[in-house]
Amino acid sequence: MRQALNLNTIRENSFFFSLLLFVLLLPFSEAAVSILAGLLLFQALALQSWKHPSFTTDGLNSLLLISSIFFLYLIWTVLTEDLHFALYEWRKVIFWIIIPPAFFLSPKLPRGKFILLLALFCLSVLAASLFGLFRLAFSEQFHIADFRKIILISHIRFSFQLVLAIIILTWFLLAKIKITTSGIHPVWFITLLLWFIWFLLMLKSITGIAAFIGILLVFIFYLIIHIQRTRWRVLFLLAFLIAVLTPILYISHVWYNFYHSETLNPEKVDRSTASGRSYSFDFQSRERENGHWVRAYICEEELRKEWNKISTCKYDSLDRNGFPYNATLIRYLTSKGLRKDSAGISHLTHKDIHAIENGLSNHIFVDNNFSIYPRIYQTIWELDVYFRLGDPNFQSVSQRLEFVKASLRLIKEHPLTGIGTGNWKSKYAETYRKMNSKLLPENQGPSHNQYLNYLVKFGFIGFVYILVALLVPVFREQHRKNLFFWLFLLLIGIVNLADANLETHMGLSFFTFFYCLFLWHSPEDLRNFHL
Repeated sequence: MRQALNLNTIRENSFFFSLLLFVLLLPFSEAAVSILAGLLLFQALALQSWKHPSFTTDGLNSLLLISSIFFLYLIWTVLTEDLHFALYEWRKVIFWIIIPPAFFLSPKLPRGKFILLLALFCLSVLAASLFGLFRLAFSEQFHIADFRKIILISHIRFSFQLVLAIIILTWFLLAKIKITTSGIHPVWFITLLLWFIWFLLMLKSITGIAAFIGILLVFIFYLIIHIQRTRWRVLFLLAFLIAVLTPILYISHVWYNFYHSETLNPEKVDRSTASGRSYSFDFQSRERENGHWVRAYICEEELRKEWNKISTCKYDSLDRNGFPYNATLIRYLTSKGLRKDSAGISHLTHKDIHAIENGLSNHIFVDNNFSIYPRIYQTIWELDVYFRLGDPNFQSVSQRLEFVKASLRLIKEHPLTGIGTGNWKSKYAETYRKMNSKLLPENQGPSHNQYLNYLVKFGFIGFVYILVALLVPVFREQHRKNLFFWLFLLLIGIVNLADANLETHMGLSFFTFFYCLFLWHSPEDLRNFHL
């Protein structure tokens, strides 16, 4: 009896230690996540004499449903025309048969260890955010040209971790969770909560921010319904309205600044520079930066001469992204409301020159690391170019619109069973040709939308099956009242509208880990949460 008890203790400690390593390294290393997922499964399969206390028929059926998503990819391989690429897709979704069995076959976590695990995950996310700020402060030493590279993993995937940490801290506050026997003052939870919200906004992941706003609205609506006091209901109703109106008004502000353009009268504009050289104008062009017309007041003779004096990146040469420096210079000067001549060049600071040499085409992208304004502006600019010129290349949002168009066409052509595993490359290429898309071959790809991806690959039949496989276990394992599990599912539901996260390494590992943790190891007070 004592030997069996010792064995159970070893298994529980082994499981917890594996989980601990996973959450501590999740915000830092993709390679570590792969290794630790294997470690989780290994420790679960070891010492088979241990008797699983929750090894019920319902639990086993839930496990089979979840893991069967991987076998859906295998079955749909019968439709494949490219077995090599089908194998690649299998590797991408291997976590479906690694992480769920590891959780199900391991001992149920005691409430204290479950809470400690979530707390350490939040601290790990905090450490990653602080390290990100350190890398930002020394970006030149770390050779970081793109702000989003301050995080060691995908900044989009890290934004999901930030939102989940916010959800966890909210539960800690409302349930008055004590992490240690002495407890932690709520002010520290609130401080950390505000830090995560600020860092999420600073990271400028539109996907993560949209998920946070969606979850916030649902949570406030939940509070309005369940709180009895009229005064609190009114306050939360006001908070709901503020949460809805704030992003709408802010985006409207950026939109107005972009489209509220200066007036150009061809009869009244200055036709020559202060030096007497002629300006060129294209009054038909609608290209603009910060409300100023790009194709106006241009004197290339003066620009070329003065720019080549102050920069080693010659006026007619190409930057590392293949764009001409003169085009970047003209747009940058326009964004500052300067004319494109020698006088305009004279107003450029050393910081402006460095920004242009690094391919920045608008002054709002300089020293605005802690503002989301440039990210929204860039999105509006991309949409403006796309709808004016129909060219989506090298523009994130515009390319995704083309991906969606191609996906909808494929779904229409293969509505029930889809195109099969491993076929997306050839089928999408064929569809882009039929569409006469302007997308270059190297920019073509599948939809950045998990639901469309499933519909394209598996059709309506496979798509419905995946939804059933993920939602039935939630009800079977008695999580109808597990508010924070549902908020986690809502998080994944929203972010999957903007990316195929369940077919990426960090996206799927993150989802399966916390899905299984909540599904089989949530304590009773979380399963039946109430205010």
